[in-house]
Amino acid sequence: MKNFFTISTLALLVFITGCNSTGKTESNETKKAVVHFTEPAELLTLDTTQEEDFTSFNAQNQVLEGLYQLNEKDEAIPAVAKELPQISEDKQTYTISLRDDATWSNGEPVTANDFLYAWRRAVTPETAPSYASLFVSSIKNADAIYQGKMKPEQLGVEAPDEHTLVIQLIKPVPYFTSLLTFETFFPINQAFAEKQGSDYGTSAKTTLYNGPFVLEGWEQNSDTWQYVKNSKYWDKKNVKIDEIQTTVVKSTSTAVNLYQTDELDRVVLDGEFSKQYKNDADFQNQNDTKMGYLRFNQGEGKPLENVNLRKAISLAIDRETFVKNVLGDGSIAATGFVPENFVQNPKTGEDFRKENGVQQKFDKSAAQAAYAKAKAELKKEDITLVYLTKDTDTEKKTAEYLASQIAEVLPEIKFEITTLPSNNLQERYLSGDYDIAFGQWMPDFKDAITFLDMFASTSGLNHVNYKNSEYDQLINAASETDAANEEKRWADLLQAEQRLLAKDYTIAPIYQQQTALLQNKKISGVVKHSFGSPYSFKYIQVAEKN
Repeated sequence: MKNFFTISTLALLVFITGCNSTGKTESNETKKAVVHFTEPAELLTLDTTQEEDFTSFNAQNQVLEGLYQLNEKDEAIPAVAKELPQISEDKQTYTISLRDDATWSNGEPVTANDFLYAWRRAVTPETAPSYASLFVSSIKNADAIYQGKMKPEQLGVEAPDEHTLVIQLIKPVPYFTSLLTFETFFPINQAFAEKQGSDYGTSAKTTLYNGPFVLEGWEQNSDTWQYVKNSKYWDKKNVKIDEIQTTVVKSTSTAVNLYQTDELDRVVLDGEFSKQYKNDADFQNQNDTKMGYLRFNQGEGKPLENVNLRKAISLAIDRETFVKNVLGDGSIAATGFVPENFVQNPKTGEDFRKENGVQQKFDKSAAQAAYAKAKAELKKEDITLVYLTKDTDTEKKTAEYLASQIAEVLPEIKFEITTLPSNNLQERYLSGDYDIAFGQWMPDFKDAITFLDMFASTSGLNHVNYKNSEYDQLINAASETDAANEEKRWADLLQAEQRLLAKDYTIAPIYQQQTALLQNKKISGVVKHSFGSPYSFKYIQVAEKN
């Protein structure tokens, strides 16, 4: 999630049904199913054309809904659409019928025009999000509109009637149906959004909902909010939870303490807590495809514009020691950016990560040699770099540990570690006022290109200012000229990762996250996804008290 501004591991902490703020069981007379969650960072926006952080993606997936949704097997199933798309023989025209019982939370029907409005907004230069690239690389005329050469109304999507969408693609896109589960493809009610103006999506009251829940009690910078069952939702009979109360908790120790006192039913663990509870009966470890990595700002005049400095820092990091000593949750030391067990060679079935091998690894002597070249090229002996990170336990510990590791190998490099809340960090990162920024990336759809195309020079997600014509050619080949040739396309993507990491050291992948948690056995139905939004809460249930 896909960057996308990325953040630390999503923490979900669930109270037992009917618990009040002191953990006491409420009277059964209320018969109201309530669960309590936490997030590790603030919710920044409910505007699906503005999100770049995991908390926003997660929230939007609970209160809004697109044509399709992901089930527990990460398969795309009908949501606002009443059935899977009809696809033309050349695989470039998708005809989708909408259900007639989907409504907004104000009672108005969700129509094809709501998708037209949202998608045109997503490619209009003045309102386009970073994720406009998902439209540009797939839908007819999106690129020309994004570049200001065509009008938004010329986007290759039509609505013959209120319950039909016809989408024209520029080429066959094998993952397009799963792409339609992604938040940027969700609908927006035009009349409501235009009435709110710039306030749209900035608070619970200035957002209209069509998902399983509506949001209450949230404004930007709030540290609490509630998901409340949406009485207008077309599939409300399958939503068993009445309310999800959410609080921002950035300290894992605080969360664990609440779990130990039986006030919480679910808590995500990190570091020592993972080691401490790995043999507990409530312990779980979930596979994940989220990658944690360092982003190097290669803007003009920045120290990290120098490839040898990037190389020196990348090779100075002992990833195996880091995942063992800091994370301790089963996370895997990264050897590349495309994760293990995500996508396979279409001809041989070999995993991408295994086939492409190690792109970066700890090498003290090579790191020192690269730094010697960097000093000569930069004409500097000592270098100070600003390291931006979020103010959560895990990310602060990550910054401190990595800085100390690098300092052991390259003592002449100094770091100014700057910790900020999500919204402040996001603003500073997007403005380019940093040297290194920690990030996480979860795939938007099931294809290796979701990890690689954001570093193309034209990508709206390329906030590290990386530009390489050879890399652009490889991404273009995978997206365009070789799109219909599976073997050539696979080779393009392998070479692109090699160029990105082993030659240009554009970023430094650190780990592939694995989620360690404690969960009360009464809680079920928290659906974890390997791409798109991290979680779906629609199917959560709490077993009745014996």
